[in-house]
Amino acid sequence: MNVIIAYLETMFSAYPQTARLQEAKAELQAMMEDAYTGLIAEGRAENEAVGQVIRDFGNLEEVVPVLGIASDISATHTDAAAFPPVTLEEAQGYANAKQRTRRRVSAALMLFALSPAILIVLPVAAESGLVPITDGIGTFIGLMALLVLAGVGLLLLLAASRETAPYKRIAEGRFSANPTVTRWAESLAEQYERGRTRALQTAIVLAVLAPIPTLAFALFLDDSTWVDFWTVIGVVFMLAVVAIGLGILLPRGWAHDVAEKLGHSAPGRGNRQR
Repeated sequence: MNVIIAYLETMFSAYPQTARLQEAKAELQAMMEDAYTGLIAEGRAENEAVGQVIRDFGNLEEVVPVLGIASDISATHTDAAAFPPVTLEEAQGYANAKQRTRRRVSAALMLFALSPAILIVLPVAAESGLVPITDGIGTFIGLMALLVLAGVGLLLLLAASRETAPYKRIAEGRFSANPTVTRWAESLAEQYERGRTRALQTAIVLAVLAPIPTLAFALFLDDSTWVDFWTVIGVVFMLAVVAIGLGILLPRGWAHDVAEKLGHSAPGRGNRQR
């Protein structure tokens, strides 16, 4: 029975998850289960019964008139045809653009993660007397640093977006499936998967370890006059570790992202959004 349900999910996965199609899927599942139960009652083996049910009901085009969803299915085919398939040349150009811009995107996100650091630590350092300024001036300097770092990050993202702009329809998923391109993208991702996996593991370890200094300072310096300062130092350290994790992971994930994008054409995107 699980095989039948899994087959149904695959059968309907290419279509929008509208209420009508969900209802039709439930109707078809009930029909298949009734047929399966009848075959078992006749003495058929489980595998034989499942195979017979799939042969009898497994072609959606044949059962569409019975389910009354012909218009829903044809509308989906029309939507898919509205977008031309992505060519291999386009896909390779998009992949090259993503590879060229990966470090800029990574650097931008690292700057975003680090941008509040000075704003967090400087006012506390000023209030503690560690720097010869008032906490108001420290706040002002921290805000300026935040704006500068965020601005540089935005400039990096804009520069990266200009390189990928010729492939906007790929980024937005406005294309229909091309099996050749899909296989090429999957092969590309496999070439870089080992490095991406190692980077992902390292980033996860860093994310888990990042809060430890903050927790340690808060717990072990609870009675110290320096507890506030060292706690914010721990927070800044956590931001730095997160930024390092992003810097390790993001540049190595571009091929995986390309494969994910090229495997999700417009009909697939519609399925998820609806």
